[in-house]
Amino acid sequence: MLLRFVGNEIAPAVLAILLGMLVAGCSSVLAPLPDPTHYFILSADSPAASSPQSAAANASAKLVIGLGPVNFPDYLARSEMVTRLSEDRLAISSDERWAEPLDVSFKRVLAHDLSNALNGAQVAVFPWVGETLQPNYLVEMTVDRFDTDAQGAAQLVARWTVSATNPTRVVYSSTSVINVPASSGADRSAAVGALNQAVSQYGGELAAAIFRLNRRG
Repeated sequence: MLLRFVGNEIAPAVLAILLGMLVAGCSSVLAPLPDPTHYFILSADSPAASSPQSAAANASAKLVIGLGPVNFPDYLARSEMVTRLSEDRLAISSDERWAEPLDVSFKRVLAHDLSNALNGAQVAVFPWVGETLQPNYLVEMTVDRFDTDAQGAAQLVARWTVSATNPTRVVYSSTSVINVPASSGADRSAAVGALNQAVSQYGGELAAAIFRLNRRG
């Protein structure tokens, strides 16, 4: 580029061009970058299609279940998605997140799945402050593991008890170990689908125990 000088100064036309190039360069540097974060959420099973119910099923629909407390691992009660690489090694994603903390989603989805498995029974998540509940059963649990591996397979391990009320006493206790392979591939959506299935199966195990207890009276 040929620069024309007037005395010791750059000509105004050339100065304007240089300033324009500088502003354009700064604009490209300061322009906001696209957000690479992807958000996921657990989802509950859809209610089963309506069909004639047995007397036991009708009875279960009238049950009131108090769900909780639910003790959840601190390393999972977060927004970032966690992948288990080995028994003692985890990877925390920087750009794949839960739309809400995983412990919140877990309790919400489990309550829906348990209600569906019990033919529409009312399930209230602890703490039920302000609710005039008189639960027939209380379900408490400690979740030891709820994550996926690098291939997207999910594992849920939980220790739980069912208590009858009036007076409150433990009437059943068990440990669930649920393994669900990723449905297709190893992408994050498949891993989330496997976690959804694990919660659904767990809700089914809880419901089966409550069915048996309720039949005994």
